Amino acid sequence: MALEGQLSDFNLAEILQLLSSQQKSGFLNLETKRNMVFIFDKGVLISTRDRRSRSRDPLESYLRAYGFFSEKQWKHIEYVAKNSSLDLTEILVSESLLNEAELDRALKSLAQEMTYAGMKMARGRYHFSPTKDTPPGVKWRYSLDVQGLLMESARRLDEEGMLKEFLPSQAITFSQGKKILPADQLSDTGKRIMELALAGLPLGRIIRQGRTESFLARDLLKNWVEEGILAKHNPGGDDHESESEGGGLKLSLSSGLRSLPLTLVAVLMIGALGSLRWNATPDAGPHPGQSLREAQLRAEVITAARLFRYQKGEWPENLNDMVRTGQLAPSVKTTTESLGWQYVKAEKRDSFTFGS
Repeated sequence: MALEGQLSDFNLAEILQLLSSQQKSGFLNLETKRNMVFIFDKGVLISTRDRRSRSRDPLESYLRAYGFFSEKQWKHIEYVAKNSSLDLTEILVSESLLNEAELDRALKSLAQEMTYAGMKMARGRYHFSPTKDTPPGVKWRYSLDVQGLLMESARRLDEEGMLKEFLPSQAITFSQGKKILPADQLSDTGKRIMELALAGLPLGRIIRQGRTESFLARDLLKNWVEEGILAKHNPGGDDHESESEGGGLKLSLSSGLRSLPLTLVAVLMIGALGSLRWNATPDAGPHPGQSLREAQLRAEVITAARLFRYQKGEWPENLNDMVRTGQLAPSVKTTTESLGWQYVKAEKRDSFTFGS
């Protein structure tokens, strides 16, 4: 028997609980500003993707929103899809873009995010179309317990206000705090969020490149700040680094590794500066791109040092350490050395200087 009505009368949590308790199989469609589908097999959620729909695949939207692949990779995915009858899940695995465990995790995260979003909806229609057996056409089936989904969604609804209050701006940045959390104590998602934060990226970009749900990324960052693992810097603040006597930049643990405004500007401009080159030629005046290029180089070395310290628990001894472990490109080392810049690790303090 079909089930339909208004979300204002019967909300998503109540509908999901009913379908689960009665062990129903079929398709639950929500018709709102964001149409959704929840596919059940004997009361267990097995998918949130309806291949019969003409709407954009929610899995594709999820992967694009959270920075899973580059534009080049997406073009390759589109090419394969156009020239084959493969489903997106089949393409991702066959082209080695995600392994089976990663794909399963992404699909379940998508289901959690859709449940959380659906529980906030008070308007719209729902319609459940039952099937006698397992619903047909499902690609990459999984099994999710409805009660677990609803409990986690309820937690997120309770804590969303606190997250927004703690992280009110997408421009907030982070740096290393007084405590160090070893990389081996983090999940793959945690490692990625931590590295993006230590690279000086603003909150908005961390979310867009974090390869996980927005709520989870923000929740991790909030917990790390509260535990003293990260320091939070609000946009427009007066946080700054101290300058060493030799004109170089000095970073120390006691200063909380606060990001230079110059560093933040340089990080945001890296994409625009990708094709910019600077040559130390004996021109009468300074090269127009010299100051920008120097800012970029300085930012790259500082970011590389921070990532090294996060991964190894100490500052690198020299630039070669960062090159050898992959944090710093060899070309950056060569260029900074040609400028006469030096990296010096302090012997008695948890700090380093870098500059001319």
